[in-house]
Amino acid sequence: MEEIRQLLDGDRAHLIYSTITFLLSISIVIILYRYIIKKLSIRVGHSKSQVDDFVVQVLRMPFLCLLLWIAVRTFSQSIFYDSRFIGTLNHGLRILLIITIGWILVQLNNILFYYLEKKVEEETVNKYAVRSSITKFSIFQKMIYGLIVLVIVSICLMTFDKIRTIGLSMLTSAGIAGIILGFAAQKSLGMILAGIQIAITQPIKLNDLVVIDGDSGRIEEIKLTYVVVNLWDKRRLIMPINYFLEQKFENWTRHSSDIIGAVFIYVDYRIPINDLKKHVTEFVGKDPNWDHNTCLLTVNNLKETCIELRVLVSSEDASKNNDLQTAIREEMLRYIQINYPDYLTQTRINILSQQPAPSAG
Repeated sequence: MEEIRQLLDGDRAHLIYSTITFLLSISIVIILYRYIIKKLSIRVGHSKSQVDDFVVQVLRMPFLCLLLWIAVRTFSQSIFYDSRFIGTLNHGLRILLIITIGWILVQLNNILFYYLEKKVEEETVNKYAVRSSITKFSIFQKMIYGLIVLVIVSICLMTFDKIRTIGLSMLTSAGIAGIILGFAAQKSLGMILAGIQIAITQPIKLNDLVVIDGDSGRIEEIKLTYVVVNLWDKRRLIMPINYFLEQKFENWTRHSSDIIGAVFIYVDYRIPINDLKKHVTEFVGKDPNWDHNTCLLTVNNLKETCIELRVLVSSEDASKNNDLQTAIREEMLRYIQINYPDYLTQTRINILSQQPAPSAG
């Protein structure tokens, strides 16, 4: 009993009490953190807006780090007597605080651009303007994210005295190193600058319909160094971003998504054109893919064996126009087969009977 009493007296008793209290506080911190985050996650799960989800993400890591920082700062002086260990612990807490600030800035960056995108979608009727704004937001969001990470990592490294000294000594040779790195990273930097130029000038935007070397597809992603094109057959074409500044390509939705498509029909010379015009107008007028702007049937060309008819129709976007063209081909083929089956393209052969040569007088 005397030994136990002595153990509980003095510095050892204080150390034991502080350690137990510290462990209990850490346990309470973890339990409290998990309880609060669980309640918040359930609450925001019933909300349709993603802003609530972003707020929970912002609070998740900073809240845990704050509770742990308070617990460690409160009991570190009582538990650890070695000043060197306390200094290392405080250094680690400073790095944790810097990372927490970086985490908050990243999440605030996500919230800001999410709010801007939703505001543009709600207030802007023109789809072209919406896609243009979202393209800018997407590229600048990634740029700010990379800048935040770079700054936070730099600040963390600068908290180490030895690394800071090495960094200062390396500045004396920064001229030569800068030239070498400049030549080595010239292409990468050029691609990043091309990404910034595309964000400003916008030769392409998200969801633009483009044709590259005969392959058509939509712009699915625009990164700082490359662009992902979703082709019509679900393949993904990965293109370097400077391609869209240096090479030739087609952009069918440069200023607007509406488009005019052409359907070509080849029929006999004898077919009544006015009747076909009337039927095309009636059929297209009932199709939901038509935007009520352009619908015109004309004789496009006269060939040796047939005439070439061209039907021009407009739609809000390329996908609807493609469906409309397909429907017109099927309907006109059906209509001609039923009403003018003899007026499809034909090849005529005239056989001249040979007359006997007249006899000489």
